[in-house]
Amino acid sequence: MKFINSRALIRTDSRLQFVEMNDCIVYALATAFDLDYETAYEEVSIRMKRQLRKGVPASAVRASLVEGTNINGRTITQVIKSPTRMYRIYGNSFPRQIRLSTFVKENQHGSFLILLRDHAITLKEGVIYDNKKKVKTASLVRMVFKVD
Repeated sequence: MKFINSRALIRTDSRLQFVEMNDCIVYALATAFDLDYETAYEEVSIRMKRQLRKGVPASAVRASLVEGTNINGRTITQVIKSPTRMYRIYGNSFPRQIRLSTFVKENQHGSFLILLRDHAITLKEGVIYDNKKKVKTASLVRMVFKVD
């Protein structure tokens, strides 16, 4: 599984980038929609009502990024809420929420903005873009936005 640190990828001379905290959704939006940090920050502030140095609740992300949302010429074509797989144990089938590692293995092509528990990342062509130094691939995928 390949990983790229989006914090190092999206370098700007802006002081805003260095004083901000809890801005994983800004980095995820920037990498998913090919934006610079300042533009992504404005989009998140306007669409999701993000306040300075505060994160964005998943409910605000869900409400603002719906199918057909267009940002920088790229459109959200599909929203997958709580992706699951059917598992069969002892003759019984039941759905289980999938982990990030499983989602990456099954979706090697395309761009996805992924919400995990208290975190957001981007998956582009099988490469994970995250602003943290290490990705927890065992995290459960809460919601996925397919970007075309």
